[in-house]
Amino acid sequence: LYKSNGIWHDFLLRLIMFQFLAKVGKASRQFSCPFQIIKEYDKAFLCNNFRTYLSFPSFEEPSFDKSTKSSHRVWRAGDSSGPSIWTVPVNRQNDINIQSLLEKLGKQELQGGRMRQRQLGVLREDPAEDMRLLTENYTVPSLATAVRDREETLQLCAKLAQNEQWEGLKSVLKPYCHDLILERRTIKKLNLAHGLNVPELEMLRKALMRMPRRVVQAHSKRAGVVLALCNVNGLPSLMLEKRSPHLRAHPDEVCLPGGMVSSIEDTSIVTTCLREMQEEIEGLPQPASVLGVLRCNWGEVHHLVGVAVTPVVCFVGEIGHLDLKPNPDEVAEVFTIPLINFLRRSDWIDREGFAPIFVGGPHTIWGLTGYIIQRFIKDILLRYTIYSP
Repeated sequence: LYKSNGIWHDFLLRLIMFQFLAKVGKASRQFSCPFQIIKEYDKAFLCNNFRTYLSFPSFEEPSFDKSTKSSHRVWRAGDSSGPSIWTVPVNRQNDINIQSLLEKLGKQELQGGRMRQRQLGVLREDPAEDMRLLTENYTVPSLATAVRDREETLQLCAKLAQNEQWEGLKSVLKPYCHDLILERRTIKKLNLAHGLNVPELEMLRKALMRMPRRVVQAHSKRAGVVLALCNVNGLPSLMLEKRSPHLRAHPDEVCLPGGMVSSIEDTSIVTTCLREMQEEIEGLPQPASVLGVLRCNWGEVHHLVGVAVTPVVCFVGEIGHLDLKPNPDEVAEVFTIPLINFLRRSDWIDREGFAPIFVGGPHTIWGLTGYIIQRFIKDILLRYTIYSP
């Protein structure tokens, strides 16, 4: 056990440290010394390992190479020369210090979404998220029935084991095997090696429709944002904005198209999203194809921004050949990032107590935008086996 389990290894080391330092501390009347040293050890460990990567399914991780750079498109407000191409992601820019960036963003966030995953669970690997989904989406009688079924299964397994009926025990437990659970959660294959076509869009639409429903909470302020999927030179991408530096709220930050709900103009949250996207970006193909709503944790979203934000997933078509015109009053840049880039573990920084940060694009993506994109990747794209370029 000591050699095979890293957690027990670390625990035993700390226990030995504690007992040894407690004796030393007792002799020198420094009873807090062991705790201080262990605390500093934890700090050093966190500083050296500040990236907690997502539990993505295993596949060959895409590299940042020239094959996708033609899809790294940027349209700048007031630039009549047409779109250009961004080439260096945030985590490769020489003037960016990741540790300083984390400290800066940490000061601007009081609290964020927790993305760590530890177990397979019933619906999700994250125990807290799994419990929340179960309590929000199932009635008490259905949960009680499930508990009774599991209890009867455990009693049957105990009886089979007691009678040494191992084949019968294996048959009962087979549906709970790790591989079969992952197979049920990852069913089909999604090809991101070419542009999104009707089959891929239908797969995304079905995945959005099958997301567990959330308990709707009443909020005085509502807003909608668009996860605008697109093709850029035949490569599936996500379109984002960099807000104008002249804006009073969140200047120069990366965001998704969208805005506040207008009780006069908007008949639905989808209407809000499409209206705001048209106002912010001129020249997009019309109409956009609405795939569905990304059901997020309303409590976490409201905690991040103080507004109930609904993400709507749309597909706007091929835009690589278009000359988009960002509204300079609101938007400084419109840029695209290939969807496959968001699957690179090394480009995500996930810290407990803060929203996730993505540094694999031309600008840092964090806060609510990082949270929504990561939810889309984990809850929708990673339902499938991904084919990458």
